Amino acid sequence: MSKATRQTDPLLDELRDWGGPDAMSAFESVMWLAEVDPRLRSTIVSIMVFDTAPEWERLQAEFRWLVAAVRRFRQKVVVPTTVGPPTWVEDPDFDFDYHVRRQQLPAPGSERQMFDAAGIIAMQPFDRARPPWEATLLEGLEGGRAALVLKMHHAATDGLGIVQLLQRIFHRDRDAQPRPVPAIPRSRRAATARSLGLKALRGRLASLPATARGTAGALGRKASALLKYPEDVQQLLDYLASAKRMLGIKPVPGSGLFKRRSLSWRLDGIELPLADFKAASKAANGSINDLFLAGLIGGFRLYHERLGVAIKQMPIGFPISLRTEADAMGGNKFAGSQYAAPVAERDPITRIRHIQHFVRDTRAEPALDVMIRMMPVVTRLPIGVVTKLTADFTTAQDAQISNVPGIPYPVYFAGAEVRQYWPYAPVPGCGMMIAMLSHNGRCCIGINSDRAAVTEPELLLECFREGLDEVLALGRTPAATQASSSARSTPARVKDPH
Repeated sequence: MSKATRQTDPLLDELRDWGGPDAMSAFESVMWLAEVDPRLRSTIVSIMVFDTAPEWERLQAEFRWLVAAVRRFRQKVVVPTTVGPPTWVEDPDFDFDYHVRRQQLPAPGSERQMFDAAGIIAMQPFDRARPPWEATLLEGLEGGRAALVLKMHHAATDGLGIVQLLQRIFHRDRDAQPRPVPAIPRSRRAATARSLGLKALRGRLASLPATARGTAGALGRKASALLKYPEDVQQLLDYLASAKRMLGIKPVPGSGLFKRRSLSWRLDGIELPLADFKAASKAANGSINDLFLAGLIGGFRLYHERLGVAIKQMPIGFPISLRTEADAMGGNKFAGSQYAAPVAERDPITRIRHIQHFVRDTRAEPALDVMIRMMPVVTRLPIGVVTKLTADFTTAQDAQISNVPGIPYPVYFAGAEVRQYWPYAPVPGCGMMIAMLSHNGRCCIGINSDRAAVTEPELLLECFREGLDEVLALGRTPAATQASSSARSTPARVKDPH
């Protein structure tokens, strides 16, 4: 494909910069550097189940196009030797066959065998001398099906960024043929840790005089503005007060059932109709995310009751997206929150209102992004301090929960329809990570649990199903609708989470 053709192809133009700038943000840098502690590995895994096994050569052709179209898939990470953030650079030794693989499941090819095989893939650390992604086709899934396991490093993207990418590379027609592979521009010289470090150091030294003048000028202008516009002073004070609240939040004590940690993960899945979530959210006057969280919290209550453990609250984290339409696809842009989940609360409506209250107040915080703003300082600390700070934050959480909107219509890849899309976020020191992704009318809930933290995984799955069914029943019975109407007219009394 000629350069002119490449420049006029809208899809290639859209995907060329997927993943954002080559230099990692401070937040992404922490995720990459903290992996010196193996408990803090940040691996994202997506399992896409096909209705039929795709042709291997056709699947390879699809990925050859992807590698050529999206430069992040040809880039590895280099950490500068002096100053500067980890940086994505072209891999001169890129080996396509290393990244795109196939594997046969043993008979009978059950869903449990698929999850176990994907779990082994997920636990294997990336080769840091290569681009940090792998795609493995699992063949032999019962019913003549197959599954694609896409493994990526979180420093490259979050769950929403992966959906943005797949929505553009999947086809709307089963018979669609692989796109022609565009020409790949090659850099003349491969960047090294030394060359990147020297470049960053020269840039910092050269900018010192201008930075000093600019800082002094900016401070002067800011001081004048504060004197002229008192409302700016109030905004600054509000932000500082908010930052104090956000940084001062202490997680409630974790459950004794989930306190242990290891390096072993277990993958599980629960599938529910999206229509049931929509009906229940309408009846309960809440969002799908409100009901998802309330259902899981109800499941945690049942799990503790059946194991004879009394608990009132447990620490749960969930991300709040900070993306705007102006942000590039891929990359990472979200803030974390720490929620004291009301596990002892039996009424699903009251749990929903508690969640709404917490999310509303958290989103209203001016300093919601304070942790992201602090990351440039964190990256300058010794790596041992960085890993301890990260581990202290994540291990204090029994669970992290995420909900990502998926693709709402049928899609195909290499001639096979994607029937299910199971999302698995990393378990960076917490007890488990639970993610839900809606795909063509189905809600696929991927549960990635630390095997040491969750010692009764089948029981936990059963309790989650019951807890989720409890909230989904709000959309199926007139009594539940009346109860939710009563709750709307008389807001539930909830304790301020702050």
